[in-house]
Amino acid sequence: MSEINKSSTSLIIYRRLYPYMRPYIARMVLGLTCGILYGGSTFGVIVVLRYALGGLIGEDFTFGSSSLVGSVPDGNTTEIDSNRMFITLFLLPFVAILQGLIGFAGRYFVEWSGTRIITDLRRALFVHIHKLPIQFFSKNRVGELMTRINSDTTLLMGLVNNVIGDIIKDPFSLIGCIVAMIFLDWKLAIIVLFIFPFCLVPIGIFGKRIRIASKEGQVQTGEMFSLAQESILGAKVVKAFQQENREIERFSFLNMQVFKQAMRQLRARAITEPILFLLISFGLSGVLYYSYVEEISLALLVSFFVATAQMYKPFKKLSQIHLKIQKATPGAERVFEILDKEIKIENSQDALKLNLPINSLEFKYVSFSYDNNPVLNDINFKIKSDKCIAIIGSSGAGKSTLVNLVPRFYDVSDGSVLINDVDIKKIDITSLRSQIGIVTQDTMLFNLSIQENISYGVPDSSIEDIINAAKRANAHSFIEKMEDGYDTIIGERGSLLSGGMAQRISIARALLKDAPILILDEATSALDTESERLVQEAINELMKNRTVLVIAHRLSTIANADEIIVLDEGRIVEQGSHDELMNIDGKYRYFYELQFKSL
Repeated sequence: MSEINKSSTSLIIYRRLYPYMRPYIARMVLGLTCGILYGGSTFGVIVVLRYALGGLIGEDFTFGSSSLVGSVPDGNTTEIDSNRMFITLFLLPFVAILQGLIGFAGRYFVEWSGTRIITDLRRALFVHIHKLPIQFFSKNRVGELMTRINSDTTLLMGLVNNVIGDIIKDPFSLIGCIVAMIFLDWKLAIIVLFIFPFCLVPIGIFGKRIRIASKEGQVQTGEMFSLAQESILGAKVVKAFQQENREIERFSFLNMQVFKQAMRQLRARAITEPILFLLISFGLSGVLYYSYVEEISLALLVSFFVATAQMYKPFKKLSQIHLKIQKATPGAERVFEILDKEIKIENSQDALKLNLPINSLEFKYVSFSYDNNPVLNDINFKIKSDKCIAIIGSSGAGKSTLVNLVPRFYDVSDGSVLINDVDIKKIDITSLRSQIGIVTQDTMLFNLSIQENISYGVPDSSIEDIINAAKRANAHSFIEKMEDGYDTIIGERGSLLSGGMAQRISIARALLKDAPILILDEATSALDTESERLVQEAINELMKNRTVLVIAHRLSTIANADEIIVLDEGRIVEQGSHDELMNIDGKYRYFYELQFKSL
């Protein structure tokens, strides 16, 4: 990518940040005002210092080259005008205090605004991620997304706080120093200022290196976090296969790559400062030579050196703005890359509320493709209220994809899914999903209390309703035995519970929601025989007067289903009741006999 394109990209990113900055413009204007005043106070400090030093050597406080240039007069501190001394003793602390207060206020207003901007941006990123379709999560690892939310937005925070803070304050400090230098002696000022354009050369060279290293570093940081998360979550498998050393080697490699990219940035940043100092030293050498030739007074020379030193700090910060921008731009690109992801599943403009009761659920000529790979083809069936339909098939047949179309986790590629003869694309998503209860094969619990996990879908539930749901899911007995009962924190993904316990909590959560449409995706797969029997009884009770979709590998749990659908390679190959399908020498009979031939 050319430098012009990179500049254009950076400009676009800054424009993208503006909507998040707009609510806090007033505070930034206050910061800008403080920056202007800070520059004026910098000028004041230098002038007061010149006034004081001139007094120490008995020099009159008049301006103009004739009075400031000349041999240093003889004199001592006893010759100092007492009034001038008292004025100096008062002015120096006063200007210093004023400058400190202004500097603090400016920094506070700017960094408060910057931190709030990134807080809003991080929230917007999190909200947008949750609005993206399920396909997005299957393509992006959790560790990578966490890097976008954390590390990339942190880079942006540095960009907003430091860069905007420097832009608001340091230009005026620099101007104050330059004006003071010209005020003291314009010829000396020209010698110093002649050097500064040359300082921009190393900034441009090393800025490019920082940008490249920053972008590669963020990518590798995301990979490192993803690996760490997968390895920790899969600790049991890692230990079982004795692959600890392999995981450590993989992590160590990525960790070292992140370190190398950080060092590339560090070298580019670190080498810039000594180069700038070297260039400025040439200017100071020119000042010294000119002072020797023209016999500049010591008071003027010291004041001028102080002004030059004061100018170095804001110039250094301003010169590094380009480097900071180059470092933060890749983070901004990665954040806005997610924010630019299209939310494909959203409400239509005239979305309807789902009317109750649920009379029917229908798949009408439904096809679905995932990344242009066909998963479902020409699916047709209809479920009436108070009916249960079971879906079976080999792994990869499309069973889970089919039921995920009902709550619009995916949208059909062709055809339509209808509830009460209304296309679900015309139904408000919140209204639709509020009427669907789901128990998945992969139990997902949160690092909250058991009570909060059960009431996750209905947070205003009473403790009595929560306990009742737990009893119906055969979970109440083991919950009571836990140290804190329903207030027990169950760890990440329910790590403190056994698989059967976690699944029963998940079933209790669906029972409490009491939705008219129920999706059971291998709901009893993690239960032992006794728990499965008890939970199956609760599920059978729950299924009354509801429209139910069941996916199960254990065919004994679906024998009483009103209708059974057999999927093969994304198509319905058989459909009917248990008895009807057993009378056919087909897939269902094959699966059934395969499971029970040993009994």
